Amino acid sequence: MLTPDDNALQAVRRRHELRVLEALVTHGHRTRRDLEGDTKLSRTTLSAIVGDLRQRGVLTEKDQLLHAVGRNGRPTKVLSLNPNAGAAVGMELGRRRISISVTGFDGSTVTHEHREVSSTLKLAPKVGLAAELLEELIDSGRISPATVVGTGIGIASRHANPASLWDGPERQEDPQGASLDPIRKLLPAPLMWDNNIRLAAMSYCKSKENLLYVVLSAGISSAIISNGTLLRGGHGIAGELGHISVDFTGPACWCGRHGCLESFINEANVLAESARRGQAFATIQAMAEAAAAGDGIAINVVAWAGELLARALVAACVLIDPTRVVIAGDLSQFGEPLLEPVRRALAEQNLELAPRSTDISAAPFAPTAGSDGAAQMALKHWGLTAAN
Repeated sequence: MLTPDDNALQAVRRRHELRVLEALVTHGHRTRRDLEGDTKLSRTTLSAIVGDLRQRGVLTEKDQLLHAVGRNGRPTKVLSLNPNAGAAVGMELGRRRISISVTGFDGSTVTHEHREVSSTLKLAPKVGLAAELLEELIDSGRISPATVVGTGIGIASRHANPASLWDGPERQEDPQGASLDPIRKLLPAPLMWDNNIRLAAMSYCKSKENLLYVVLSAGISSAIISNGTLLRGGHGIAGELGHISVDFTGPACWCGRHGCLESFINEANVLAESARRGQAFATIQAMAEAAAAGDGIAINVVAWAGELLARALVAACVLIDPTRVVIAGDLSQFGEPLLEPVRRALAEQNLELAPRSTDISAAPFAPTAGSDGAAQMALKHWGLTAAN
């Protein structure tokens, strides 16, 4: 059993390790003498850290002639990050799928995998299935736990307590409804979890961007990124666009209010609205194809959904002033006919405060967006900020 002193020593060693990794991310390759200057670590401490990272496969060392041409001298040993070593693992435990992504130290994707699951599956069995998939990837050599500096997990319908977001001296609280111990046992690196849509937004975010990411599917979820940083709010639920009321006399929502956007344009209700108007479709894809082919009812329902979406998005854009809005999820298949009312509503609004340009776009379906973003968040948090 680890004592408080043991934990303190591990924390110090980890900080030293991350200083070495940051220097290599910044410069590409370094000699040991370079690293002494970069990290301010003693030669003995640095040697121990480098030796451990090499043994784990995180670093490679090779000869490189660093002296000038025409001069005699022995080749100098230089250290580099192993491009094939997975630095961070991301997972998504979504409504309908489980995905795992591995990100390298340079931020590139090393590997990813996903599995479809039943939308009725509870969180605890999803954790078990994710652990089984993770174990398969470890056994096949696609993930090396020794090289992983951190793990991120996106979980559908769960929001982390803002006071307990990351493993540090204290372990992050597990989500309500399941323990993450099966994953912790396979990946001993520190772990963080949060809402899956919030972490998926990180896979679409450019550096220092102000982004509003909206997913229109079985429900409506969104995430806000300000200057490259996720906004969670005081209670961890910032970005619930689906619970902005677009009609105060509308139907009752489970949240306790009336006329919430999610009560109108979730996937099932959009299909039901089309059927009510006289044209039934089995799927959103079929409806999108019919609208593209000129079906009048489908076109009108898409326009109806776009007008309701515009009401909520204009209000959100006034509050958070994003430079870009990305629409994802099943309803994004409607494309420009869904987005046009949003563009028009934003163009009609003139606040006369400052020039404003907000890019509105639909995102293609990406089954590993949640795990990709979770891996990037883990990589960014656990010391490799120089890579971003």
